[in-house]
Amino acid sequence: MPIAPDSFTDRGVKTLPPPASGQIDYFDPDQKPPGFGVRVSHGGTRSWIYLYRHNGTKCRLKLGKVGDVGLRAARDGAWDAHEQVRKGKDPRMARKQARVRVDTVKDLAAAYIADYAKPRKSSWKKDEQILNREVIPFIGRARAIDVTRADIRDEVLKRIVERGAPVRANHTLEIVRKMYNWAIQEKDFTFNPAALLQKPGGPRPSRNRYLMPAELPRFWVALDPQNLGRRGLDEAGSIAFKLLLMTAKREMELLRARWRDIDLDSGCWTVPADIAKNRLEHIVPLTPYAVSLFRRLRALSNEDHDFVFQSRVLAERDGVATHMRRVFYEKRIIKIRKAAQLDDFTTHDLRRTATTYWGKVRIGQNPIGRELKKRLLNHAVSDITAVYDRFEYLDEKREVLSQWEKLLFEMVGDREKVVALAHVAS
Repeated sequence: MPIAPDSFTDRGVKTLPPPASGQIDYFDPDQKPPGFGVRVSHGGTRSWIYLYRHNGTKCRLKLGKVGDVGLRAARDGAWDAHEQVRKGKDPRMARKQARVRVDTVKDLAAAYIADYAKPRKSSWKKDEQILNREVIPFIGRARAIDVTRADIRDEVLKRIVERGAPVRANHTLEIVRKMYNWAIQEKDFTFNPAALLQKPGGPRPSRNRYLMPAELPRFWVALDPQNLGRRGLDEAGSIAFKLLLMTAKREMELLRARWRDIDLDSGCWTVPADIAKNRLEHIVPLTPYAVSLFRRLRALSNEDHDFVFQSRVLAERDGVATHMRRVFYEKRIIKIRKAAQLDDFTTHDLRRTATTYWGKVRIGQNPIGRELKKRLLNHAVSDITAVYDRFEYLDEKREVLSQWEKLLFEMVGDREKVVALAHVAS
């Protein structure tokens, strides 16, 4: 049954009416992909589904229950199934094979990704990448039930630490441990060989890195599009890092931003709940310069683009639009570090940089409070009254970001923009 576009959201599908008896299927009005929808039973149970034909027969693939699996993860699963159907395969059989073939570590890894990570984790591709690169080449052929702590410690983790990647080693251990815990619950394994292993890279230290006043000008100069492009101009990459610093948004929130959520006339960017890390919708006031950056991105992109940072390569596959991946930042931050002479600096440090300098901002005569900082960063609030308070404090947030913009231009030595901002204010 077709439904209105605004009803096919994580929140909207929970309000779809159940039938008097039996069950009813509601389908994605955007057909992304065709056959993707939600099945609602008369008892109120709601499950993501994907309907397709295989060898002329109608088939249905379950993608998880609404609430346990989010819309984004369910849609990713539907697209994966859609791609298998396009190649003449039956995605139900692939899933069945993944469930039963867990003889080797390689088999177990495939089952873990297909049955657990994909339906539940938006970061499942990272898990898959680490298993394929760090685990399977070394112990992939071993029987999963025969793997010992020594195998994981010496054949997997030790190699990663010795090449100078202790954080990667810690992350690999976490994934292997989770994979075996899942196997105990779902595959009747009796032992987790990663259970008692200590993190080989030690506890991950909390970062307090931010750009110092002397570093900010070098960073700003390093954002010259000529520095970032592999073959010349990379204006979109330059703009992305400027927006991260000016708005203090999370990296993937910016890459997943859609044009339909950005109102350039009113200067507001809505970060939907299914994109926000804490699943809370968030409104970001945009300063005039931030608006001009988004307008430039619009001019650089195709008018039909759905995402602000749309992937050209993946968008051509079956006409499916998708956003740039995290590697978009990773490739460019290497060049920025070199050009600005900034060692030990990450993309996420830009968020900490903005938050640090907000301490110099005043609303009236008062510094901004912790509550307003939380709202600017879209951190979860613990006060129950704040949870129900939907007032967005837009004026206060806009004032903070406007003052931060002016301070930033002063610190990086961009006198032209400081004068322009003063003219606008007068």
